[in-house]
Amino acid sequence: MPDFSNRMAVVMAHVTLAGAILLPLLAVVIWLFWGQLASMASANLQHVFDLTSLGVGARLAGFGIFLVGALAQAYGLLGLRQTFQEAAQGRSFSSKSISGFRRFAWITLAMVFFGILQRTGLIVIFSLSDPAHQGALSVEIGTNELKAFFIALLLVFVSHVFADGKRAKDEIETFL
Repeated sequence: MPDFSNRMAVVMAHVTLAGAILLPLLAVVIWLFWGQLASMASANLQHVFDLTSLGVGARLAGFGIFLVGALAQAYGLLGLRQTFQEAAQGRSFSSKSISGFRRFAWITLAMVFFGILQRTGLIVIFSLSDPAHQGALSVEIGTNELKAFFIALLLVFVSHVFADGKRAKDEIETFL
């Protein structure tokens, strides 16, 4: 009978797969049903834009920005899923597991910076389409971004520690 960590790894593999599928799917749904879901796309921008005047070109640009981020995050989640799948098979520190976690960690770090650019791009797109806020530009780096940055750095650090541990283990096995 598998122990708790193996069962949890199986559950987490399913959860990360669901996340990897849902992120791009939600981006498509939000921008396809813009009239009903526009508030979801702009909820965290802390600006009040008239999104009803958003033209097709602006919607396509916004969708592109959203989709790039969602696809990158999905790719990272698939790496993390690989880690969970390996752990479920009792291979927590396999090369495949470590490379999947490392991919997730680096993408998480990159997404901190992309998130800032994504937010700024959306504000520009939304403001150009809103006569009341024509041409607004806002770049924000606050507590949430700093927290995400340090968590991402921690993940990158841990991924490298795991890789170093595996390398040391492999050297010892080769020596013996």
